[in-house]
Amino acid sequence: MITLRDIIENFLPADTKRQVVDPLLDREVTWATRPRPSPPAFGHLSGGELVLLRLEELTNVDDRLTLDGAIRQLAGFNVSAVAVAGPVSEANRTLASNRKVALLELPETTDLGEIERSATHLIAERRRNRQRRGHEAGRRLMELAIAGEPLATIISTLNQLSRQAVALEGRDGRVLTFHSRPGQPARDEIAPLLIATGDAVRNWLAITSDASPAEPPTMHLALGSELDRTIAPVIGRDGLLGCLSLIGPATGWSGDDALLASRGAAACAIVLARELASVAARREIELNVLDEVLDGALRNEATLLQQARRLGHDLEQPHRLMVIDLDHEDAESLRAAITAALGAVVGRPLWRMTGGMVELVLPPMCDPGAVVAALRRHLAVPEMAAGAGLPHPGLAGLRRSGHEARQALTIQRRLGIGTDVACFSELGAYQFLFAAEHLPEFAAFHDEMLAQLVAYDEQNRSGLIETLRAWLDANSSPKEAARRMGIHRNTVLYRLERIRILTGYDLDDSDTRFRLQLALNMNTICTSQSGAKPIVA
Repeated sequence: MITLRDIIENFLPADTKRQVVDPLLDREVTWATRPRPSPPAFGHLSGGELVLLRLEELTNVDDRLTLDGAIRQLAGFNVSAVAVAGPVSEANRTLASNRKVALLELPETTDLGEIERSATHLIAERRRNRQRRGHEAGRRLMELAIAGEPLATIISTLNQLSRQAVALEGRDGRVLTFHSRPGQPARDEIAPLLIATGDAVRNWLAITSDASPAEPPTMHLALGSELDRTIAPVIGRDGLLGCLSLIGPATGWSGDDALLASRGAAACAIVLARELASVAARREIELNVLDEVLDGALRNEATLLQQARRLGHDLEQPHRLMVIDLDHEDAESLRAAITAALGAVVGRPLWRMTGGMVELVLPPMCDPGAVVAALRRHLAVPEMAAGAGLPHPGLAGLRRSGHEARQALTIQRRLGIGTDVACFSELGAYQFLFAAEHLPEFAAFHDEMLAQLVAYDEQNRSGLIETLRAWLDANSSPKEAARRMGIHRNTVLYRLERIRILTGYDLDDSDTRFRLQLALNMNTICTSQSGAKPIVA
């Protein structure tokens, strides 16, 4: 990059007068040029030029054009500097300073043509060198990408080549990879600035997603008050994959940054496309394994075990299945967030989604509660229910665990169990009672033990079932049962006596208490099935 400082030090006369602040001296000079001999005098400018002029040249183009008028026009073209051969008034300097235009006063006899030729020659030579360096950097990055190196290596190499911090964001704005060296902006410093400029970047990316993946365009954007960001879209076969940013001091930006950002984005596109293809292939194998294990006939267990092993799961060892109901109208839209949440807990999760339900294979040491907590952190889903089976070895064992998990989830819904995860191992007698609820013996036993009490409660609202449940749960302590129910101890004793009279049960008999406890659990299942609120103390 050629700066105004370089031009002053190398090509302008030693007695050049300047009153230019340092930031203007560090501006890039893209070309050196003079006014056109016919109107419009400055129509050929595109920004960044050093404009060399004499006052008489202005009047030859337009006798009404003064130096003040020229400064105003040139400020609109965002030129780097204006060098005038001849006297410059204090009013001219003040106007240039207000318009942030670097104004240089050259001796009147200065050969502007020689300065133009020398400066443009150096700028062109630097551009050729820049292009050569850019092609070399691009070739190096492409070689890494084609060799199968990961994104982290591409980003680290680009950081080394550009000497700037490098951030790679996904299409959702999430930072996928970041690399900086000591003295460069750190990730924690950059993250809020990236978020703050996110809308502007997304609007620009929306109109560049159909650009060439091999030579993506770039945009230069301020990042806060002291940093600059050079952005290039990462474009794949099916559209935008993300964007790459080079981040450095605002005073250090150069055209090299745009070239490096573009070459880096092209290399990242290759790696991301490869990784996405790998993820898609892995996902297809995962779904095949889970579909066969959970729904298929298990005809070829050896092949399924081998496929699972390639995915990093030894299903011959004990594993459990977990089922999560997200209670969301469009659960498929949450797939990316679910993948991130499960990956944070399980590493490489083996899972599928069927009808809004997530089914996940867990190693025995993984806590199902941690999975639900991770999903709540990543998803905007207020309610979710989950069931977990027991760990079992082998494919048949995993299928059995799946049945247990679904049964636990059903029990959680039916009974309104107030836990994040209903674990099959913690359901006690309900494991067997729910499995038997459709047998005629189930209803017969329930009615034999409790029909009289249920009918009496319905007619008199006497709370006998509720009192019996509380008394048994309190280890047959009337005082504790009364405390739990918020009633007087004598009320509990009166109701227990009423139960004895109605049923003839000896409540002091341990076998009778056991059968009553079992029947009360059945009652909970019956009332939950009918939609009534379970009678739970």
